[in-house]
Amino acid sequence: MEAFFSKILSRVGVRVPRPVLSFLLKGLIVFVIWKVLYLALLLPARVPDRALTRLVGFSTAYVLNLFSPGTAYTAIEVRDDYVEDGTVHFSTSVDIRRGGMQTLRVADACNGLELMVLYVGFFFCFPGALRRKLFFAVGGCVLITLVNILRCAVLVEIFIKYRAYLDFSHHFAFTFIIYALIFLLWFFFTKNLSPNGRKASA
Repeated sequence: MEAFFSKILSRVGVRVPRPVLSFLLKGLIVFVIWKVLYLALLLPARVPDRALTRLVGFSTAYVLNLFSPGTAYTAIEVRDDYVEDGTVHFSTSVDIRRGGMQTLRVADACNGLELMVLYVGFFFCFPGALRRKLFFAVGGCVLITLVNILRCAVLVEIFIKYRAYLDFSHHFAFTFIIYALIFLLWFFFTKNLSPNGRKASA
């Protein structure tokens, strides 16, 4: 397959180094397989979306209560139906409430699943020892989830105290932070690796 695409690219005057082409092709294959698997099987069953959304939502309330002992935050799973292509889809989200006031809604799009798939997909495409890949994949997913929980907790505080900055924080500041974390983890994974994916000796 690499040779086939290499010939096509060379005919149009584009020369791509073989390792780069291999990485890109593997990335494309991982992306297609994930999307087919997710859209056909996982999304209709909300696996692991529901569990991950509940984890992030209820953990956010726990963190808020931990650092705000005088204020009671609660996490409540609520119906969150939506219409797409004329079809009603039944779903649930987690509301973070302060007293009777809704401060934040954690939906499936906020649970970090797509980020973790992007992060882990890198290790399928990049050479390296399996043990090292597993260490970074599992550890990184745990770290991404923890940062996402903290992100949601801080967003609640911004909503309550600095509402004018909510949109900027949600769409730009925290997006930059989470992607910077992912690139930093990738950097540490690839650091000191030789071209064959093995740890280079000193």
